[in-house]
Amino acid sequence: MKLKSLIKCCGLITFGLVTSSVMTNVNAEIKVKGSASLEQRIFLDSPEQSTYPVSDSYPYPVYHQLSAALSPHIEASSKKNNMVYTVHPFVRIDERDDERTHIDLREFKAALVTQKWEASIGFDQVHWGVMENHHLVDIVNQTDYLESPNGEDKLGQPMFRLGIDLKGALLEAMLLVGYREPALPTLGARFSFENDYSYEYAGWGEEYHPDVAFRYSKSAKNIDVGVSYFGGHTRTPELLKSAVGEPIWYVNLVDQISIDIKADLNRIILKGEVLYKIVESKSTRAAVLGAEFRLLQTKNIGVNLLSEYSWDQHGKEALDNSFQNDIFAGVRVTLNGLNNSELLIGHNYDFDFGSQHGFVQAKVNVTKALSVGVEGWWFNINDDDYANKSYNDDNMIQLTGYYNF
Repeated sequence: MKLKSLIKCCGLITFGLVTSSVMTNVNAEIKVKGSASLEQRIFLDSPEQSTYPVSDSYPYPVYHQLSAALSPHIEASSKKNNMVYTVHPFVRIDERDDERTHIDLREFKAALVTQKWEASIGFDQVHWGVMENHHLVDIVNQTDYLESPNGEDKLGQPMFRLGIDLKGALLEAMLLVGYREPALPTLGARFSFENDYSYEYAGWGEEYHPDVAFRYSKSAKNIDVGVSYFGGHTRTPELLKSAVGEPIWYVNLVDQISIDIKADLNRIILKGEVLYKIVESKSTRAAVLGAEFRLLQTKNIGVNLLSEYSWDQHGKEALDNSFQNDIFAGVRVTLNGLNNSELLIGHNYDFDFGSQHGFVQAKVNVTKALSVGVEGWWFNINDDDYANKSYNDDNMIQLTGYYNF
């Protein structure tokens, strides 16, 4: 068992003991919600024969993939001692991919909450930014690539977090210990990356080198602004090759300063994210600018048009070249009369590589307890686009049934 897994187990036992004590001695309020789901993926294309060994347990190639997931969210709070305990595990069992069968603690924390400040310790999730397609400044949590190619799902991150209310503004400070490697499918499986190498870390303490993050955010009328700093291990490792031995994933130390802003101008919402970061001796400036136009707004339906442009000063040589000179267009349809069901359609084009991909995501809430999800992805990736080319044969339709509780 890895050290990080052992820490999780010890933390789970500790959390159970503390929570039991709280509920025994204090009149605690407990809230339980979440979902259980059954998912079927259908792949439309035959993948190219992998040049890397595939696990013996993986039936290569795969055209359909069935899995089940459970995501409960439990919160126990007490007004008497101002404590809030949260546990949010995520469990998936996959019939094909052993790596996709996994357990993660999205949240697992104890928080002391007052009117002026809040302090918490444990596994937590922090999301920065305002964009729909490219989350440029979102760096605190590592990505869970086992769930979706869009990078929306994040792994829980061990941290100490302090938030202070500054009369309408929020100042946050975070201390993060324990680097979490990206959660990846089995080598050679669908949506997997070609390279499966060991990790090495810059700085003392290796993967336990502490990271720090600070954020100031404020809302004034129709404008939301966030200014953030992150110092620590980058969430996008660099592949280093040598003449002798296997390549390695090298996790550099990064200093990142960023600003995100959203302005709601009635029919139009303007959005932007800008960052400046230094990785070793290389600095990077990058930005994402976008707009959301409310085309139709009625009591039962809402239609919004989306657009974004992503830019990185280093172009093809960017540290993360997934969105270095890209344009995105999409449409979001919200069906308020159908239990707030939603449809999202998007298309992304890369001007440097000529690569493109598109997606359709729909979730229909049949009742408060039952939902049906439909998701589709298609890819046309240039061979020079090394960050995304492994997805080229993974065009997919995904059907999901949810039970919400």
